[in-house]
Amino acid sequence: MIEKEDDIYRKLQQQLDTLPIGFPATKSGVEIRLLKFLFTTEEAEIAINMRFIPEPMKKIYRRVKKKVKSIEELELILDRMYHKGAINLKRLMDENGEEIRYHLAFLAVGMYEYQVKSITKEFYEDIEQYFEEEYRNEIVSTKINQLRTIPVEESITPEHNIATYDELRTIIESAEKIAIMDCICQKGKELIGESCKQTNMREHCFALNNSAQHVVDINNGRFITNDEALNILKNAQEEGLILQPGNAQDPNFICCCCGCCCDLITNLKKLERPWEMFYSNYYANVDSDSCIGCETCLNRCQMDAISMVEDIAVVEQKLCIGCGNCVTTCPEQAITLKRKDREIIPPKTTTHLYLKMMDKKAELRRKEKGIS
Repeated sequence: MIEKEDDIYRKLQQQLDTLPIGFPATKSGVEIRLLKFLFTTEEAEIAINMRFIPEPMKKIYRRVKKKVKSIEELELILDRMYHKGAINLKRLMDENGEEIRYHLAFLAVGMYEYQVKSITKEFYEDIEQYFEEEYRNEIVSTKINQLRTIPVEESITPEHNIATYDELRTIIESAEKIAIMDCICQKGKELIGESCKQTNMREHCFALNNSAQHVVDINNGRFITNDEALNILKNAQEEGLILQPGNAQDPNFICCCCGCCCDLITNLKKLERPWEMFYSNYYANVDSDSCIGCETCLNRCQMDAISMVEDIAVVEQKLCIGCGNCVTTCPEQAITLKRKDREIIPPKTTTHLYLKMMDKKAELRRKEKGIS
């Protein structure tokens, strides 16, 4: 019996929905349109039989050998899927040389960002619709964010004793490989006639180490030196972009985000309690005696966390994400960053982060079923 095309894509949707950040169904079916953009039916049938855990090609072949002519054909299909940004791969070295293992990718951060060279207006409109209908709820379901906020460098003073995982320079200088690419969110907004209001910079998304190799492999960006990265990041900070590395002590990417384009920030700001999803160890504090009411900080804040009360800037701490952008431009140095009483220590690696998400999802499912 030959499966209908939509049935194949529905099975793939269900498989992707088992990931730490799932891919839920919608009433409109917009998620199927996204999958049709990313996968041919042949590729979708292969992806249905893949996992989130990286696996060697031979293991995948045992599941799909009735769908391909040979393991060599499977290799060509997997390579094509990887280069179009539909799946991930991991390179492992042992005494026998390099082994490549393939695995499924999230929609975001993942397949969506990999479309920076091929994004269309229709695809971006579907992304926006999917966020609105279901995906926003999915990414916040565990209240564990993929990203965290670290302060811009000039907002930090020596007495902060900042942890290495919150220090931009340490993250960059310890990276073995760095790639730079255009911001997919800005490109999407431009396609629907909404150009960025914050900056004219476009190349300010960073991939580190293995992720850097992936970006270059699929021609989404280019390798840069550590010094070049620091220079681009300096410009991004001057432009007021928010620094958001992956939520791990050893992150594999750094996003430089604005409040008008970034799909994560714009969607989290729509939540009733957005602060629950921003991981940061700092918050801004205003010295009311020094503030002259110039409103520079008001225009600098992208979280709408600052308001003027009787011509004095006031920070709503629940909305402040501790980015430090308001600190660096205050002409009177009336704003400083304060360390939160309770430090949030990110998971050691991205793998640990996703395991934490899976544990939380399992816990939530048990609660739904009334299992303690």
